Amino acid sequence: MLMNAARSVAADGDFRLILPVDSERPKFADKEIKIGFFGNIANNAYIFTKCLRRLGYDAELVIEDGSTDADLMSRPFWEDVEVACASLEESMAFEQQWHPPTYVRRVVYDTTLQLKFQGRLSAIPEVQEMYQQSFGLSLPVDRALLLAQNMGHWPYLLAMKRYDVIQLSSAAMAMGIFCPKPYVVYPTGSDLFIAPFEETFFGLLMRAGYRHASHCLLIMHTLPEYLKRLQVVAPQSTALVMVDTEVYAPGGGEQVRAQWQQAIGGQKFLLNVCRQTWLWKGNDRLIHAFSRFVKEYGDWRLILMEWGKDIEQSKVLIEALDIKDKVLWEPMSSKPRLRRLQQAADVVSDQFVMAAYGTSVLESMAAGKPVLKSPLNPQNDLLCISDLPPFVTANEIDEIYQALIKLDDEEFKQKKGVESHDWVRRNHGYLAITERYIDAYKSALCF
Repeated sequence: MLMNAARSVAADGDFRLILPVDSERPKFADKEIKIGFFGNIANNAYIFTKCLRRLGYDAELVIEDGSTDADLMSRPFWEDVEVACASLEESMAFEQQWHPPTYVRRVVYDTTLQLKFQGRLSAIPEVQEMYQQSFGLSLPVDRALLLAQNMGHWPYLLAMKRYDVIQLSSAAMAMGIFCPKPYVVYPTGSDLFIAPFEETFFGLLMRAGYRHASHCLLIMHTLPEYLKRLQVVAPQSTALVMVDTEVYAPGGGEQVRAQWQQAIGGQKFLLNVCRQTWLWKGNDRLIHAFSRFVKEYGDWRLILMEWGKDIEQSKVLIEALDIKDKVLWEPMSSKPRLRRLQQAADVVSDQFVMAAYGTSVLESMAAGKPVLKSPLNPQNDLLCISDLPPFVTANEIDEIYQALIKLDDEEFKQKKGVESHDWVRRNHGYLAITERYIDAYKSALCF
């Protein structure tokens, strides 16, 4: 019964009564709109909130402790507190050093409510009554049944009352069909590519979240074909990941470079900014290519981040290739520390297996660094931007090796660094793209 209800809601269409007049549609001045961000994957929403508030917009972030935002990379302190640690568990101890700003609200997943309501049909009228009293809206029986299985999120839903429009990302999109306000979905990866296509309870809620959205914002590697497969009818627009170009900017990396030189020698440093996961990042390809390259260009050193499931595999490979004295491992680092590493590097590399890029790439570019990574798909990515990023691209070992030789040329390296910095400010800088976000929120209010 539960899965049938979820499948029915996920397949439902938009059958609201919408008159072809604007008399009853809300009208807001841009800076009067109260915007709530829910789902802080990779701290994107926290950064967006900071940037919008800096420009005078009324934006807040809501964090759900114990569930939606439990992951380390979704905790705002990771963006603000300098941390170097050996494990995820160790890193969470640093959160007590963080003092949340007033525009970050925290709610706690309520296990008591979850246990009280889940698994019983008699909870349906109780949930309907609570919803009506809290939001002044009726909740159909099928949705009430589904919400009864998710009442641990009730404090999260209540927090949505404060806002005129909501932005949902990641797992928060599964709450879309219960959201009492117009909402925008902002997918960033597996929350579009995988989750809404899974025939699970959560997957069906994610699918319903997309199909009942009031607007869908696309980032570069979010291919439109996925939204077509989900039959999303809401308006769609492009809003690339927003980069805080006041925080992520060129800076002095002399202290870090001196530490690297003392630890491992060398004059030039290649920072592989991603985690060690060969399947998704292709770190093994980079290590093989660097082992060839450093034999001819001996003043280079490779800096790797010590996190990810394939750390030991990478260490074994480095040992086998006899380049252990040319490789330095940095511990798992929060964003303030990672920024210093990015600013200190000569070149930053990312992954070599996907036609996509994430925030660490953008932040490296904002620091004025050339980025070496896999090529993009111009056919798809030109749908999102007018000019493709100035990456130095490679997929296979020999291609990476040849790219490293190019990047040894100082003039070429400097040119690519300047192009990176300018491109990010033009295409991802918060001053350049805030209006696109605001247009999406206004669209959601009127849809």
